[in-house]
Amino acid sequence: MIGIVLATLQEAQPLLDRLAARHLSDRPFPTYWFPALRRRGSGVVVISGMGRQAAAQATEYLIAYRGATTIINLGVCGALAGHLSRTAVLRIEQALDGDALLAGHTPASHPCAADAWTELPAVHLASTTEPVFQPDRKARLAASAQVVDMEGYAVADACRRYGRPCYLLKGVTDLADGTGKDDILRHLPAVSEQLAETVVAGLDHLPQIGPGPVASLLRFIKIEHNLFSLPLLLAGAWLGAGSRLPAWTVLAWIAVAGVGARALGMAMNRIFDRHLDARNLRTAGRELPTGRMSLGAGLAVAAAGLSLYLISCYALGPLCLKLSPLPAVVLIGYSLLKRFTSLCHFGIGLCLALAPLCAFVAVSGNLNFTREILLLALFTFCWISGFDIIYALQDLPYDLESGVWSLPVRLGAKGAAAVAAGVHLVAAGAIIWLWLLVGGGLFPGLALAVALAALAVGHCPLVPLPLRFFPTSAVACLAGALIPILGGWR
Repeated sequence: MIGIVLATLQEAQPLLDRLAARHLSDRPFPTYWFPALRRRGSGVVVISGMGRQAAAQATEYLIAYRGATTIINLGVCGALAGHLSRTAVLRIEQALDGDALLAGHTPASHPCAADAWTELPAVHLASTTEPVFQPDRKARLAASAQVVDMEGYAVADACRRYGRPCYLLKGVTDLADGTGKDDILRHLPAVSEQLAETVVAGLDHLPQIGPGPVASLLRFIKIEHNLFSLPLLLAGAWLGAGSRLPAWTVLAWIAVAGVGARALGMAMNRIFDRHLDARNLRTAGRELPTGRMSLGAGLAVAAAGLSLYLISCYALGPLCLKLSPLPAVVLIGYSLLKRFTSLCHFGIGLCLALAPLCAFVAVSGNLNFTREILLLALFTFCWISGFDIIYALQDLPYDLESGVWSLPVRLGAKGAAAVAAGVHLVAAGAIIWLWLLVGGGLFPGLALAVALAALAVGHCPLVPLPLRFFPTSAVACLAGALIPILGGWR
């Protein structure tokens, strides 16, 4: 994905207009998204504000939170060399620390990418903390550079630290002399227009860097999160077969149904939340907000997941096909709950609690649920709902600002954590009871101990919140699902 940094909105506006960019957010920087077109990739434009520190922070934001793989810095500059005229558009081949030059030190310098906009004159740029309009300061800088600005070196330095290619394109507004301030105001509109025209013309030829379509697809559907559902499906199928292994063909269709359902639910979640994700630092780098995947592609993934699910239900028998709309509706709609209820966390709990129940029905061919399968479903419901409440704690500031409903918003961090603990106590009680029903024993007891320990770790403040959700919660799920399987292993 392309990330473009400009210092001011006045410099950026012609480019935003040409790219048909859409405003995403004003925090932490004014941020705009533009779509892919022909050979041009999609990208994000950020207005950093003036100065080296602001430019560095904006570049880091684009890379770390927006997933930018290529950075372009546009802006105005002053000419240090006499042969450069006002309104000239230049490509920077070397960015230097102008403050070090002014202090008489050997400056750090960073080369800029040179495989695009090669038709532009290439020059060296010095970046300083303060504007340069004095003859003595200009002379010291002119010994090593041909133009001067206040942001370029900071952008190039941030790209070096993150290992990203950086293109610096600058338009001359002044000659870095006593008339510089007036010249900047006079020439800024024309230079900004020329920069925008130059950049848009060259974006089609910019090398595309980033994850391939397969990697983007796997990230989009969070393929690793099938660790949540597949063990539960296996446990439900095991109980549906009377605590023995069902036919491999049945297990295979159940697994395919689970993968398809998971892809459907995750894709619809990403589609419904794409605008919310774009305004949240934690989620801004996802495929739809960054444009690495189009909305049409996301809908195609959802359709493919639904097709896999329905084909599998058909293969598993008339009862499964008849009941198939119920889980599908829950999977499609659960992510909408955060728009009107603080109990939204229990929506994902319901989605996953259906997994062992559906597998039970697929194998047994009836709805005569046993106590064991109901306890496993109760554990599943409480296990993931509690972890989702914990996970939502990291989005509390954003949710308060954006109007998203959640228990952390409704009850505060401490209140929500207390609810999560209570929900997990119910989950613990369910699997202890399940362990007793399957006959106790050493091996299911070990699985029980691991599951209880993982539930406890979910409430340990020393463990980072993302790790509490994954993989800690996955460990609790896997261990809990093993209890009936190991208990029935005779």
